[in-house]
Amino acid sequence: MKINKIILPIVVCLVLGACAQHLPLPPRQTSSAASLDSLLASDELSAARSLALSDIDWGYLLIDAKSGEVLMSRAADKGFPPASTAKVPTMVAALGILGPTYRFTTQLLAKGSLKAGVLSGDLVLAGDGDPLPSVGDLRALAIRLRDIGVTRLDGRFIYASSLPVFAEIEPEQPATEPYNQGLGGLNIEFNRVTLTRSTGDTGTVPYTTPSEAIDLIPDFPPSTTGRLESSVRDPALLAAQMLQRFALAEGISLPDPVSGTPPDGAVSLAQIRSQPLIEIVRAGLEYSNNMVAEVIGLSASRAQGVTDQSLARSADTLGVWLEHEVPGLKHFATTLANHSGLSTVSRVTPRQMTQILQYALNQRFDGWRFDSLLSPGGRRDTFRGRFKDPATAYRIWAKSGTMRYIKGLTGYLDAESGRRLIFALFMYDPELRARLENDPERFSLQSRKLSTDWRNRTDAFEEALIKHWIKVF
Repeated sequence: MKINKIILPIVVCLVLGACAQHLPLPPRQTSSAASLDSLLASDELSAARSLALSDIDWGYLLIDAKSGEVLMSRAADKGFPPASTAKVPTMVAALGILGPTYRFTTQLLAKGSLKAGVLSGDLVLAGDGDPLPSVGDLRALAIRLRDIGVTRLDGRFIYASSLPVFAEIEPEQPATEPYNQGLGGLNIEFNRVTLTRSTGDTGTVPYTTPSEAIDLIPDFPPSTTGRLESSVRDPALLAAQMLQRFALAEGISLPDPVSGTPPDGAVSLAQIRSQPLIEIVRAGLEYSNNMVAEVIGLSASRAQGVTDQSLARSADTLGVWLEHEVPGLKHFATTLANHSGLSTVSRVTPRQMTQILQYALNQRFDGWRFDSLLSPGGRRDTFRGRFKDPATAYRIWAKSGTMRYIKGLTGYLDAESGRRLIFALFMYDPELRARLENDPERFSLQSRKLSTDWRNRTDAFEEALIKHWIKVF
């Protein structure tokens, strides 16, 4: 029997993106942008104090992009939790290992015979880590199955992942948060779904959209009501169930899916090929989706020969590669707990980050330079609306990272002098973070208000430093 193959395109569209006492009320911000700039010209510590940030840990390194000359520094060799700036080394390593034109494949495989519309044998939905499949892609696979002439499967419907499978990225983070989703070789719609719970005692049963996900999401507190986004714990099973649904709509009867591996000799019926890796990296850096970064990192470490691993071991593998490739980079192999930065355990120094960025600037990824893959200040609402003024707009191309009481910002600057600069800036309040993690009310509105105030003050300090560096150098 001749089995045809079709390759279907994907349109990338990311929508992303220690004591139990309560935390104190936030200090009042006392400095304007103008006074901060004046203070920075003479005394950084005074500028930090003016924003009530004198007790935080913070450090940075500012270098000349061409020569590597250190222009300014503070605690440049101290490790800080990088938050989402950890996606920078992940993406640099993945582009180097996999190549910018690498494409992921999600496909239907079969082994058996087709007679009178009945496929006798196994049908397999297999994925090697594409982070971006949509329900439209699964519908296209179902249509292709119908076009081949299949109306019923007499055998097993298997779903298979060539990557390790995880129910969540970071166990220490809330399981219900949509940024802490499951992942593996088969992913669907960013591994997030909508959960609807009616308010009041209406007797309405909670449901998910799609309905197949109702048993694949974490447990929410009974008090949770309304419509909210939820992570999916088993995206591979959800993808298989959605394919089963779309197949039925095409008149094809598939049995319930089971996890397994493709049988030897299985042939490809249809494929979904992803966009080139460089385009996925560009979108992943802009929208900062954790699952996208983790799957890309896992795929890169698999290409290095490491399989059946933890996220930490996978990150270590990329760290070893970076140490080998990046001039002067030391002690980076075990710095990251995962690929996305969703961890309070990871530690990166400003010097390590600037070394990686300097290396990346000197590479060409299918003709593209790495700074062009980062988000510029001034475009839409990047960096929470900062860097839009004429003095800074489109002069900063960077990756930000934020967790509660943890901040990072790293990238490239085009100074007023025409000089290109590389910087890494980290801020962290370990005391407030430890108290937050042990606060039973840490998810309350008041607790979030306090951490948001801290973020706003550190935002102001970051912005003042960046403006100062652009002007001075």
